[in-house]
Amino acid sequence: MNKLLAPVVCASLAVSACATSYSVKPVAAEGQTIRYVSGQATTFAEGRNGSVQVTPLGVNEKGRLVFGVAAFNNGKESATLGVENMTATAGGAPLRIFTHAELERMAKNDATIAMVAMAVAGAASAYAATQGPTYTSTMTTPRGVYTYQATDHLAQAAVAGAAVAGTALTMKQINDNLDGTLAALQGQILQTTTIDPETSFGGQVVTDRVAIPSEGSLDALLTVSFNSDVYQFRWDVSKAQ
Repeated sequence: MNKLLAPVVCASLAVSACATSYSVKPVAAEGQTIRYVSGQATTFAEGRNGSVQVTPLGVNEKGRLVFGVAAFNNGKESATLGVENMTATAGGAPLRIFTHAELERMAKNDATIAMVAMAVAGAASAYAATQGPTYTSTMTTPRGVYTYQATDHLAQAAVAGAAVAGTALTMKQINDNLDGTLAALQGQILQTTTIDPETSFGGQVVTDRVAIPSEGSLDALLTVSFNSDVYQFRWDVSKAQ
């Protein structure tokens, strides 16, 4: 496995030997659909002016919840998506959502590379779409030199997942669009982005630490305000038995 991708997988999934195993089960509200994408439960919600899809990626090594969030703009005007459009709670108490800059700063202060590696890998994938068939990025850290290489199949996935032509979009087209967006942007921390009509964008969202009980489950709620619609996504988080 690529030296950069190894810590990314560990930090993103955090449901294997990388850390304590957790279970994050979606609880669908009325009108929401739970689908499985590459084995991961994904909650899809449709609004008046677009759609939002959220995939829980587990609890990372710092005890923070990690989600993949993608939004599709089905309105007539451009709309903005960023962590400032989101709020989270755990057990009913407010839960902070970190910005890209905050996560990068914390990673440097903690002398760890997990969060920075995710951001660099995602940025390299996006940048590769504007470059030739292969783009290579190298990052030097206190723990060694890590290299990330993006090839044209990632660039093609980013382009394919970025937009769907036509005005009469089916639910399957929207679902495929959001799936492609998260797949192409895997590992990229969400940054504030303007989404044009009939296109989508997304990234990873990371919350503050959560105290998960040894027995029972913790109720987690993510609220996303996008394009004049409000979406609420709920999960039961517990330590795997």
